[in-house]
Amino acid sequence: MSEVALFIHSTATGPFMWRPYLATVPDGVTPVAPANRGYAPDDLLPRGSRFSVHDDVAHLRAHVPEGATGVHLVAHSYGGFAALTLARQAGLPVRSLWVYEPVLFGALRAEADRLPPDTAADVEALYGAEHSMLDEAQGGEEAWVERFIDYWNQPGVWQAMPEKVKAMTRAVSWKMFREVCSVSQEPLPFEQYALDIPFTLVRGATTRPPTRDMIQRLAEVNPHARVETLEGLGHMGLMSSPEPVAASLQRHWARVRG
Repeated sequence: MSEVALFIHSTATGPFMWRPYLATVPDGVTPVAPANRGYAPDDLLPRGSRFSVHDDVAHLRAHVPEGATGVHLVAHSYGGFAALTLARQAGLPVRSLWVYEPVLFGALRAEADRLPPDTAADVEALYGAEHSMLDEAQGGEEAWVERFIDYWNQPGVWQAMPEKVKAMTRAVSWKMFREVCSVSQEPLPFEQYALDIPFTLVRGATTRPPTRDMIQRLAEVNPHARVETLEGLGHMGLMSSPEPVAASLQRHWARVRG
């Protein structure tokens, strides 16, 4: 059995986001791009159900073919959080990790005393008592989804979306909320994500302040990691600008396979 590249998608997206990147995988590595739990039509999470990243990790691990000699993790945002969680597990032959803006708000919130002012302001806006993204009464509702989409893109993006796309997003909105809860409440500090494998951390130059600082903290605890900043891109640059992102992946493969 060959090595596997496991592509892990982000919140409110799906395996389709990886189509421009599957061709970057080198010979001898088989790409696998499953849907996360709660995204397939027959696997939607009913409102009120509980879920954490550890459930997704078990699901993703089951998609690694029996006998795979190595696993390369490629992931975005929440998928990056899942990939980091998966890489910490014993028994899985993880060979490398490429992540675009993994979100570890739980670890970041635990370091409130060291946050730069712009990051602290973002965190307060997201988790302040009156308008917390973790409010279960609002989580997954239309206003919550709009706030989530606009935060990671720009104001007005949700309203501008075609109705078909909105309907697809509403169908997974409770899973979206549970993912946000998991990335925001996971108690592990950044030091627990120190990994002794080839590691590429990628961010967009115009991303949100918290993701900038999460990349910085991961780089501090993984001094061997390659950090790349892609000019002109934001958090969703992986979907809007595939060429520079694919080039980053190709550089990663060259380092890993070289």
